[in-house]
Amino acid sequence: MDQYRPYGKLTQRERIGYALGAAPGGVLAYVFTFKYIELFFNDLKLLPTYFIIGQIIYLIINAVNDPLLGQLTDRTNPKKWGSRRIIYIKYGGPIWALTFILVWFPWSYDNQIIIFLHYVISICIFDSMLTLVIIAWMALLPEMTNDTGERSLVILIVILIGILAIVPVLYIIGPMKPTSQDFQILMLIIAVVSSILMLIVARECFERPEFHNDQIFALGESLKETLKSKSFLIYTGFNFCNIFLGGIGLSYLFVYALVLGENFGEAVGYFILISIVVAFISNIYCAQLRPKWGMRKIVLRFGILRALGALVLFVIILNPVPLWVIWTGFIIHTFLGGYGVFSTPLLYLSIDEDELKHGSRREGMFLGMNALFTKPALSLGPIIATIILISYGYIQGSDNQPQSAYFGIKILFFLVPAIVLFISMIFIYFHPLYGEILAQMEEKLETLHKEKAKRS
Repeated sequence: MDQYRPYGKLTQRERIGYALGAAPGGVLAYVFTFKYIELFFNDLKLLPTYFIIGQIIYLIINAVNDPLLGQLTDRTNPKKWGSRRIIYIKYGGPIWALTFILVWFPWSYDNQIIIFLHYVISICIFDSMLTLVIIAWMALLPEMTNDTGERSLVILIVILIGILAIVPVLYIIGPMKPTSQDFQILMLIIAVVSSILMLIVARECFERPEFHNDQIFALGESLKETLKSKSFLIYTGFNFCNIFLGGIGLSYLFVYALVLGENFGEAVGYFILISIVVAFISNIYCAQLRPKWGMRKIVLRFGILRALGALVLFVIILNPVPLWVIWTGFIIHTFLGGYGVFSTPLLYLSIDEDELKHGSRREGMFLGMNALFTKPALSLGPIIATIILISYGYIQGSDNQPQSAYFGIKILFFLVPAIVLFISMIFIYFHPLYGEILAQMEEKLETLHKEKAKRS
């Protein structure tokens, strides 16, 4: 029997070793989100009809592969492969980096059919490998510790490392054309560094042997039991809204910059700085508030204020206003989004609750099912955004837009987020795992894990 290890604090090396996964995970995902729509929709001028058809295909594949890949990681035989999760980080990470490179080298610059095929194939393959690696990586943290405070601390380190990796990369690539040779060379460098970092993560993280003997349901049964979790279903509604807003965030920065100042590079730089640095400061503040208020109350208070602020700002900017008003509103809006630090820990609570009910941990299935419901939002966001922009006369690839297009951009930038944020707060209001219920659940988990360790 392996010596039982309490589920409280992790060592600093373990925290950092795990959090290093945020560098490749963040950079590859952010660069992809930031530039792939600009590449295919704006620079290669893929027809809007083809673009939307591609997003629908992407939505379907993106949704279906997540629970299948999550189940794959849950059912992987650790006696045969040495681990359930780490194997996919060690070997899947470099393959994921290769699929990232595939996106940025156009197969054609003028043939719409070939551009469409490159668009669909590259983004679907990239996302499938992203799903496999990130599910395995995310599943490790709740296995390493069930302490909510420790999980939140590690997530803060994850965010910090992500910022240190993402900010300079986004600053560099912000004004770069995705079709330029310099951009393509940089993508190759990013892919190589990301592969090395994922190998380090695989070496520094650990799995607990007491879970290697957990009974894993068949796919159909696992799907059914996951869908019985009230806390999980409520969380996915909340997270769907967050993912939807993310899908129209960085991806449309090349459009937002048109209302954020005359200097495109300067506007992009300020947007990135505020989006990441201000958000991280707020993440820290929210984490410090957690012991006093709890995650649910923080999300509700900050989220409602954020939605109201976005709505007020939209009304204000219907008429021309000084740029400092828009920037000030955006800073406040970003700060009030600091509750995002709890997004993943809230999902982990549903996984913990499920383990108490069934006696087995099924992180892969929960993460996969979460993606099944929420990943379509990554496609739905750009679909709705494209419809709004085209409806208001946006001209692809042009720096000179009609006034109607500017109104459409303001709707996309302020009104749509206000509506979606209000919807997300309805979901989080009904989330059941907080307060005394949460404290009792954590105590029961510790007892269950000790019993498992004795049997392993």
